[in-house]
Order: sequence, then structure tokens, then C-alpha cells
Amino acid sequence: MFILKDGWMDGEGIKLWLEKVWSKRPGGLLKKPSLLVCDQFKAHVTESRKRFATKLKTHLAVIPGGLTSQLQPLDVSGNKLFKGFMHEE
Repeated sequence: MFILKDGWMDGEGIKLWLEKVWSKRPGGLLKKPSLLVCDQFKAHVTESRKRFATKLKTHLAVIPGGLTSQLQPLDVSGNKLFKGFMHEE
């Protein structure tokens, strides 16, 4: 598992997550085509991350700015609590 010191994900953290978590999901080892929905956070949408996702046969769907609360409810509810606990640790 990886935890960034400041609690924020960066480009290397995204790459590590894609390698260690996303690629191990059901169907990931077989590189079955899939969809990963992310927001416009800069580290999510760099050309190198897009290329890496393509290698994993993953299509990135990017949520337009300002719509995270409507389209990613877990990011607003569950992840907020989780991030708070991680900051305390």
C-alpha cells in the first residue's frame, strides 16, 4: 500500500495506483477493456498517464470541473472521512 506524506496524490502516485491496484482488478490481468472515471486533477490527465492507461486497455472518462460532487458522490462523502483519518495517522 502507498500513502503520500501530504495526503495528496501526484503523478507518480497515480502511476503506482494504476500498476498496483487498477491493473489487478477483475479482468485487469487479462487487460480486458475497461472504463476509469476520473476528475480533471492534473495528475490524472497527463499524456504519460493517458498512455499508461491505454497500455492497460483502459479508457479514461474525465469529469468536467465543478461536477465532482454530482458525479463522484463517494469522493465527497466516504473519501472525505477516509482522508481525514489518514491525515490523523
